[in-house]
Amino acid sequence: MMAEIKPIENNLKFSILTKAQVAEIRAATLTILEEVGILFPSPKALKVFSDHGAHIDPDTQIVRIPADLVLEAMSYAPRSYTLSGRTPGTELLLDGSVSYFSSDGSGTETIDLITGIQRPSTKADVAMMAKVADYLSSISFYWPIVSAQDCGACSPLHELEASFKNTAKHVQSVTIIGEELSQSALRIGEIIAGSADNLRRNPPLSSLVCTIAPLGQDKDGIEGAMLYARAGVPVGFMAMPNLGSTAPATMAGALAVGNSEVISAMVLMQLVNPGTPVFHSILGSVMDPRSGGYITGISEKYLCNAGAVQIAHDWNVPSLAGAFSVDCPTPDSWQLGRDSVYTSLFTPLLGAELVEGLGLLRAATLLVPEQILYDDEIYHTHRKLAEGIKTDSDQIALDVIKSVGPGGHYLGQKHTRSKIRDIWLPTLTHPAPVLDDKPPLEIRERARERLRKILLEHEPDPLSQEIQLEISKILEIAEKG
Repeated sequence: MMAEIKPIENNLKFSILTKAQVAEIRAATLTILEEVGILFPSPKALKVFSDHGAHIDPDTQIVRIPADLVLEAMSYAPRSYTLSGRTPGTELLLDGSVSYFSSDGSGTETIDLITGIQRPSTKADVAMMAKVADYLSSISFYWPIVSAQDCGACSPLHELEASFKNTAKHVQSVTIIGEELSQSALRIGEIIAGSADNLRRNPPLSSLVCTIAPLGQDKDGIEGAMLYARAGVPVGFMAMPNLGSTAPATMAGALAVGNSEVISAMVLMQLVNPGTPVFHSILGSVMDPRSGGYITGISEKYLCNAGAVQIAHDWNVPSLAGAFSVDCPTPDSWQLGRDSVYTSLFTPLLGAELVEGLGLLRAATLLVPEQILYDDEIYHTHRKLAEGIKTDSDQIALDVIKSVGPGGHYLGQKHTRSKIRDIWLPTLTHPAPVLDDKPPLEIRERARERLRKILLEHEPDPLSQEIQLEISKILEIAEKG
């Protein structure tokens, strides 16, 4: 059975941007959308914009959206809604009260758990990590953590199949683009949900589409998103501005560019189907001026990702923030701890509804399977920090203190037996005491041992044979083209 989902409560909140700074970025966004425009290389998207009064240049495919149209369209986007899974207890209410974390997604390589050899990722890896995600209480929803590179052009659909077979939690696809794949994915979603109406009301599936920096959209991505919008299924947009190359070399400039990309796509979704559930994401990075390389473990990234949460809420939509993804290629690194700590604590304290990122290394390209347990431990540490200290009568326990008095102890108190269970005990950094003379395992081997135990013993709620057969038929049809 799936472990109880334990999101991070947003009790200790702070802000990166002042209200005035958020307003300045909003004003810059409206100016960019109206005067500079966004590239939409999709005739279908261009027609929707044209029908609603946006300014279209058919030669350049650049859309300039008047501010009043932007504001009117965004007024239809819901502030909160619920993502569902396959079973009770998997519902995620996106209202800002808690932060739900997912695995990272779309890695391309893995260190094989058995051989230790680095190789391209496969469908079996997607399935294996979905099973682990189903078990971990830190993971509220599942991104297919790597790509199924052994499955060809239909790999995104195979990733969905492997995910739904191995977790009852909500699945968010980050690789499904284009109308054909999106149609098939929506059909899989309908089968899981039971009907098209149930898919709208209790979506076990959502989609994330990346924009193209600077100030552009991907044709297949945006056309697939339009299908999700028509079906009433949640769809999010992620901008990934790189300071100095695809965005200005300033954080505010990068946020303005990224926000313009995301808001333009959200406006389109509301024009296609007013009220479409959408979510907002900006994950910044920095160009290394010494090499032209890509840096994620840097202060500017942490600040941009945190500020983006406030920007999303300024537009009255849920936020998907980033955490954990680090540059280092191995768990055995102090850099891992440094990078993971900042991002995974910042974003929930800012009230992000969704946060992605457990489980990948090397700038979200490499899966080292046991890494997800390192991240799980950091997650639960931060979950307890974010709870803060409660001071109600049960927590102060004055009656118990009076009962024990000076010189006594609390070991025999019913209150102790109850409340000691609320303390989260680390399993990797502080394992249970060893009762024999064997030397304790190193932390990485402890993580591998625990991972093997999860894979051996955990049994996710199964899909019915009928549903599995229907999904297989969809894949077979898609493979034939």
